[in-house]
Amino acid sequence: MEQPSPTSPTSHVFSDDDPGHKLGAAAILAHMRVEELEELLELRKKAHDGLNDHFKTTRQIADQQSDRQTLYWYKAMKPVMSELDDAARFIPTFGNFEFLDVGCSPGGFSARVLEKNRYASGVGISLPPSMGGYEFGLERRLQLRQRYRLIEQDILSYDLHMADGGTGHLFPGDLCARFALVILDGHALRTYSAPGDSPDDPRLAQAAYRDALLIGQFIIGLSAVRNGGTVVVKLSHLECSPAAHLVYLLDAISDTLLLHKPAIMHSNRGTFYAIAKGVGHGKHADMKGVYLDGLRDLWRELRYGGVGGKGRYLLHTDLDFVVTADAILEDYLDRLVELGRGVWWTQVEGLRYFFRKKGIAM
Repeated sequence: MEQPSPTSPTSHVFSDDDPGHKLGAAAILAHMRVEELEELLELRKKAHDGLNDHFKTTRQIADQQSDRQTLYWYKAMKPVMSELDDAARFIPTFGNFEFLDVGCSPGGFSARVLEKNRYASGVGISLPPSMGGYEFGLERRLQLRQRYRLIEQDILSYDLHMADGGTGHLFPGDLCARFALVILDGHALRTYSAPGDSPDDPRLAQAAYRDALLIGQFIIGLSAVRNGGTVVVKLSHLECSPAAHLVYLLDAISDTLLLHKPAIMHSNRGTFYAIAKGVGHGKHADMKGVYLDGLRDLWRELRYGGVGGKGRYLLHTDLDFVVTADAILEDYLDRLVELGRGVWWTQVEGLRYFFRKKGIAM
């Protein structure tokens, strides 16, 4: 099926032509009043152009590959991990502790875990610099590096569908059901060059890559975390698809779920972190395997479906095997809002500060 063109290569909400487009701030506010989301929606409307210009500049800076930029991001991510841990307490201070960091470079998240627990050991997977990935900054810290294994690998080169006849190699079996903590923080780099075929339109190619990367990370996370472990994953725009669906999934299979937007870096943008503890122990833990199979089938479609088998981006109905948009609005909305109020309010405060700094009228 030919897909509509995305309105933005950085947004998951592409077009109202998609019949499954039922979520979003307006849809939620039509069902219930959420003051934090109302305020956020108004602020977004008032400074749409200014925000787009700011984030465009930020993305251009993030795309620069230099020793200076690597060191900057390495240092900047360490307090973000500290803030997440302060909110949810998932890094133990003592005792043997194994973790996996997907999208680890330049290494700030992993460094903070290793620094807090001197008995911890980690494995990191990162896109090789030759393919547009960051250099690994942990190389500068020998005492930490000795407790760490780096795998330079494009995760999209793994056959994450894990079926016979796959086009890549399987995700390493020794990494499955092993880790007390799995961190999923990989993001779509605009400098990335996809191996093999991809959609001819660069915007569609970027969108297909971004969505396959997101779903691929979820597959790895649910496969690699040990029973009862913790998954920390970065998502965008809780009020929209696919974030709302994926939050529902984590909530169903985990003991506890916390959503947190770090004020130190993410306060004025739509990104936030979901921290799921006790994965495999939730009230619907028996659905974990079903969800994982569905994600694998979806990943294969994102990688090899679409026009000419070159891949496609997510449609709003692709995660209906987890929960439909209608079910979220009718049956899960109270819980979603309960989880999300702090995320939305942190962004409201971040945008207010940003507007004052830029002289934008509120």
